Amino acid sequence: MIVKQHALRVSATLRREIDGVRRVVIARTDGLAFADDGPEHDHEATAAITATVLGIAQRAAASSGLGDFRTTTVRGADGCLVVHAVDSTHLLAVVTDPAVNLVLLDRVAARLVGDLAGAEAGAVPAR
Repeated sequence: MIVKQHALRVSATLRREIDGVRRVVIARTDGLAFADDGPEHDHEATAAITATVLGIAQRAAASSGLGDFRTTTVRGADGCLVVHAVDSTHLLAVVTDPAVNLVLLDRVAARLVGDLAGAEAGAVPAR
């Protein structure tokens, strides 16, 4: 089971290893907030939005024959929102500065998503 300690570890690791991370969100795929290091008043809305982005991206991947969904990126003039599926009930979303190294972010996030998925399955996440 994913617990707050796992979420805090993911957030800390992303901020330590990737320059330009502004916010880290772990939410449920039904749109409920789980852990969010952004402004508290915005947690529920952000969880709902990231769950919607995930759902649309999963459907687009499936209907386009892209295989199992992994990640989607929304780029704006002032930054990026990167959403990763963790398992069937959780997602990881990262808000970044516009110049963030997305390749490095993808590599680090993939490792952390694996850790979270393992926690959900009952394994102890790696550090």
